[in-house]
Amino acid sequence: MHSPKRESPFIIFLKAFPPQIIAAMAVQIALINGALMIGGVFLGVMLDRQFDTRPLLTLSLPILGAILSVFVTYRMAMRTVKRSRQAYLDWMESQRTNANSTTDAQGAPAVTFNDAH
Repeated sequence: MHSPKRESPFIIFLKAFPPQIIAAMAVQIALINGALMIGGVFLGVMLDRQFDTRPLLTLSLPILGAILSVFVTYRMAMRTVKRSRQAYLDWMESQRTNANSTTDAQGAPAVTFNDAH
């Protein structure tokens, strides 16, 4: 009986952290963090003009955006970890299924019904 082919560590790494999932997370984090920072500056400038509180809101809203972006980044990363783990478990299950079907096809004895003469 032969053992199933073992995948390289690089392939296992790619299956555990699928590039498309990681790239999507990185793009989302970059866009959300950029929007929070730039939006905080623009909103701060507008509100400072409206309420005549010149640098106060322009400085404080981007800082609040930075604090909020830490929490948003954490939640997105945890969601991505769940998706990556599920993709890895699905891949492992398909590997087991393929290994079992290969073993059955190669290692199982042929069943014949020639005994009923």
